[in-house]
Formats: sequence, structure tokens, C-alpha cells
Amino acid sequence: MFEIIDLPDKAALAKLTTRYPMLDVPALETWLGLLRISGDCMNDLDQFLARHNLSQRKFFVLILLMRNPDGLKVSQLAEGTGVSCATMTGVVEGLLKAGLITRETDPQDRRAFVVAITTNGQDLLDQVLPQHYTRIKSITACLDPGEQKQLQTLLSKIAFGLHETRSRKL
Repeated sequence: MFEIIDLPDKAALAKLTTRYPMLDVPALETWLGLLRISGDCMNDLDQFLARHNLSQRKFFVLILLMRNPDGLKVSQLAEGTGVSCATMTGVVEGLLKAGLITRETDPQDRRAFVVAITTNGQDLLDQVLPQHYTRIKSITACLDPGEQKQLQTLLSKIAFGLHETRSRKL
């Protein structure tokens, strides 16, 4: 979630450059715009999923399990969603209580559990995903296929820049 709604205007940014001469105004405007739309997309997705009693994390766990019908270990789910195993254990508990997944001891490692999607979980995805995909199509309808590809390319460049900046620990 992006926490600021009141973004600086051109005059405010120009004033900032006198105090912070390293400020690249077009770069900051691009970054703020990216964060603003990303935050709006995340909020929109949260609201949509809430209508189905799902969080993003639960939704993405169900999608990972749908893609891996033989199931995944809790550690694999944690890695696939970028959270700790402890956090994933809580997510798994919630999905178990809802009857959307099963959890069995891993026959190859008695200390680990394998989680799999249930018929109820798949039925829920079969209800949610068509609506989700229709919403995505509607949101991106203002872009023609070439613009969609161009945006993907630009986002890849920003992802690379983020990776490079992180590696330099800036």
C-alpha cells in the first residue's frame, strides 16, 4: 500500500531541488506515479478478494497449489509468496479451517507437511479467477497490445534498476 495521496506538484518539486540538488524531478515524478498506481491496484485487488473472503496471500497460495496439484511443502509456499515459514503456517491454518486445502505429513520427511488444494479450493478459484481476469482485461483495456508490451518492457527496466540499486545498497 502506498501511504500518500497528496503528491507534490511541480512547484513543490522545484522548491525541493534548491534544498536537494541531487533530486531528479522527472525520475521522482515517475517513481511516485508508479507507486501511486501500484498502490491503487493493490487496494483494488484487496477489495475484490475481500468479497470472496480471501486475502492476497491466501489467493496466491491457492493459485500456487492449483499449479502444483501434487501439493507443496509449507516452506515452498512461503518461498513462493515471499513470507516466512511461520507466517505461512498461519495462512495454511486459515485455509485448512475454510476447507480449501489439505495438509498431510510429507512421506519423505516426517518433519514437513505437504499442502494441496481441495475440491472446494479449486471451486473457489473457478469462481474468482474468471472475474479476476475480466477485471484485469477491463483495467488494461485502455492500452493496445503494443502499449501493453511496452509497459511490460519499461517495468522490467525498473525492476532491473531496483535490483541494481539494492545490490549497491543505496
